[in-house]
Amino acid sequence: MNEQLALIEEALRRSRAASLGGMPLDIAVARQYGDSTVTLRTQLPAKAAPPVAHPGVGRRGTPDEGNAGIHTLASITGSAPRVPHTRSGVDRYLSTASFFEAGIREGDEEGGVGRQHTSGSFYDDASQVGTLLAEIERLKRKALSRGVNLTSPQEDVPAEDVAMLRQVFIMADSTGNGHINLEELKNLHHVLGEPLTDEEAASAFKAMDSNRSGDISFDDFLAWYTLAHSSSGMLSKKGQAYTDRFKRIMGRIGDAFDAKNLSISASGQPRSLEYRVNFFYNDRGVLKQISPWHDIPLYAPDGNVHFITEIPKFSRAKFEIATGELFNPIKQDVKNGKLRDYNYGDMVFNYGALPQTWEDPTHTTPDTGHIGDNDPIDAVEIGTRILRTGSVTKVKVLGCLAMIDDGETDWKCIVINVDDVMAPKLNDVGDVERELPGFIDTLREWLRMYKVVDGKPQNEFGLDERALDRAYTLNVIAETHDFWKKLTSAGKKTV
Repeated sequence: MNEQLALIEEALRRSRAASLGGMPLDIAVARQYGDSTVTLRTQLPAKAAPPVAHPGVGRRGTPDEGNAGIHTLASITGSAPRVPHTRSGVDRYLSTASFFEAGIREGDEEGGVGRQHTSGSFYDDASQVGTLLAEIERLKRKALSRGVNLTSPQEDVPAEDVAMLRQVFIMADSTGNGHINLEELKNLHHVLGEPLTDEEAASAFKAMDSNRSGDISFDDFLAWYTLAHSSSGMLSKKGQAYTDRFKRIMGRIGDAFDAKNLSISASGQPRSLEYRVNFFYNDRGVLKQISPWHDIPLYAPDGNVHFITEIPKFSRAKFEIATGELFNPIKQDVKNGKLRDYNYGDMVFNYGALPQTWEDPTHTTPDTGHIGDNDPIDAVEIGTRILRTGSVTKVKVLGCLAMIDDGETDWKCIVINVDDVMAPKLNDVGDVERELPGFIDTLREWLRMYKVVDGKPQNEFGLDERALDRAYTLNVIAETHDFWKKLTSAGKKTV
């Protein structure tokens, strides 16, 4: 396609002295796929033709002042086709189907009227070349969004890259409306551990937002990636730096965790101090023990997060990730040598944690005024299913509560299994209030009161006890993910 664009631009540049009055320009972009040809067509409106000085009658093929400066096909290829016409008629412009022939002017025998023939000179303004190229790029984007690549072999994007790009876009599209804005693009890179400066983000977004609408669709996103990686390199050096960074992110997602390769195995007798739920991962045929805290990624490729169930709904045994043990298996909590249960009553939700997060005990959260509790961030899954201990579930983040437990910040994220029957109706904490009226209050009161039966004081809540929305919660999760990265970068696997 790059080669075709170059030819089009050259033909237009050579022939811009001629115009096609009162006729629109049809553009067709086609590509062969096996025995089939895919063709996309569009039409640019006509532009009024400028006044033309009628040249006098002359000998065929002989330039005179009426066509001075016009490059004929002969000047490009060495030969010029003849155009027959009648003895009488008016001066007019004709067009053929080829973009690549320049204007040819021919005279007739004595008594005829000279006329202009053109087959490629549709604009008399060089700036219109950009309009044509932009329209072709729009067609390419339209085709790419439908899974058809009309680029040249040098521009091809492998099908697996297109699928991965779609996952990246879904991750960035936090509202699910099919478009992302500049802030969402920045947030995406933040949670993936590749933060952009404001200048980098603005430069990259400008390259994608071709129509300057302030947000971009998947078509724009895919076209940017395709054209940025073409042999002609449509991005600046700064844009290329962004492209390199983006490829690293693509590689990270390409190595994404696959829950189908995960298995768990229990050791020790249930209801004993030795009981553990251990995690294993089939890595290309090799079964390896892994840490649910460190080795299961926080973010799923589609933008949701992974949830590790510690305590199933309607149960009381206080299971938790053993952050102080090798490989961090799940165990039942112990106090004073005894296994702990929730004596307040059965949980009405699945309780667990988000992997690769850590509430840093050296950090005071400004919004709560308290330090972190030295554990992975907690989450409650509010779906209709009971999730077993050790299960790893992809969940949608809805909101959070800022619980204060013994003077420490103990965030409780509110999430729902993406496969739950209620998931399509719940996208933010406000939806929970609407679809499940009273549930947030019930959850808050359960968390406030569950220790009272053991003679302990009630838990408290920061931020006026409000349930915070999805956007706020995603920032909290991202912050605890950063704390976890700092912890593990120092080589620590236990706390």
